Amino acid sequence: MTNAMRDVRIVVADDHPVVLTAISDYLNTMPGFKVVAQADSGARLIDALRDTECELIVTDFSMQGGLEDEDGLRLVGRLRRLCPDTPVVVFTMLTNGGILHELARLGVAGLIGKDEPIPMLGEVCRRALTESGTALSTRIAERLAKEGSTSTDFQRDQPLSPRELDVVRLFALGLSVTEISKRLNRSVTTVATQKRAAMRKLHLESNADLIRYASEHGFA
Repeated sequence: MTNAMRDVRIVVADDHPVVLTAISDYLNTMPGFKVVAQADSGARLIDALRDTECELIVTDFSMQGGLEDEDGLRLVGRLRRLCPDTPVVVFTMLTNGGILHELARLGVAGLIGKDEPIPMLGEVCRRALTESGTALSTRIAERLAKEGSTSTDFQRDQPLSPRELDVVRLFALGLSVTEISKRLNRSVTTVATQKRAAMRKLHLESNADLIRYASEHGFA
């Protein structure tokens, strides 16, 4: 990048301090990149974006925090509404094709697994800034290929809506319906209805079945 061109300003979010520091330090070593803000939760990421101009957002998919915190599909959806012209790169341990598909549908610019070498993050970030569609890391593409999808077209049938996906994921993580309602800012009745709808669509009869399904399909 020439002196006449400004560095790409990046805001990074992760709830683990060591991971947050490692990612920020690595991105700062890349020519033409500069981390201008960090956040350790979804809510703080939203706050940082209100105060900081940037050209790229790099965030974890699932961040722990208070019950009213932002994470998951809800966070990504809000980022896309708040910063519609800013590419978002998401890193995650999730392997569920349905959630990956929803992330792409929401318009994320890049997806990378948290178990991949950190240079892959740099590659995905560069592609996210220059390519159309969703740039997939090597292992994300491999996971999708096992489900019969390709890196250029990984849509698959997903019976659950984005709101139902959020409820199932949080329930599998151990949150009660009441806790999920607070976290997602929905009524207890709405969350319970969405949980029942998800179980009906997935042909599951018990909470244990739902938790097992979520574990087997990479929701948690």
